Amino acid sequence: MFKSLGAFISGLFASEPKELIVKISKENQSGLYKTLELAKKVEEEKKKQAILAEKRAKIEAEKKAKLEAKQAAEKAKMEAKKAAEKAKLEAKKATEEAKVAQKKKK
Repeated sequence: MFKSLGAFISGLFASEPKELIVKISKENQSGLYKTLELAKKVEEEKKKQAILAEKRAKIEAEKKAKLEAKQAAEKAKMEAKKAAEKAKLEAKKATEEAKVAQKKKK
């Protein structure tokens, strides 16, 4: 089947003038060059996109690190505030106990 199909196609081109075959060949060659140029452009665009994606990832990582540092600072601040309040309550309780103890002595 393929042999007969090949023979048919060869027969078509055999009857065509040589100029038409040359013209078709030139068109195929220019199409090939266009395809190669497009492939180069696609590769360059892929490289650009990869660089941009890397930059975006780096920026996101920096933002995440800053956010985590900010959250850690806020947490430490809240813990320090709670500790200060606890110390204040303990100091108040100790002064009240001292006053009660002093009244008992009198």
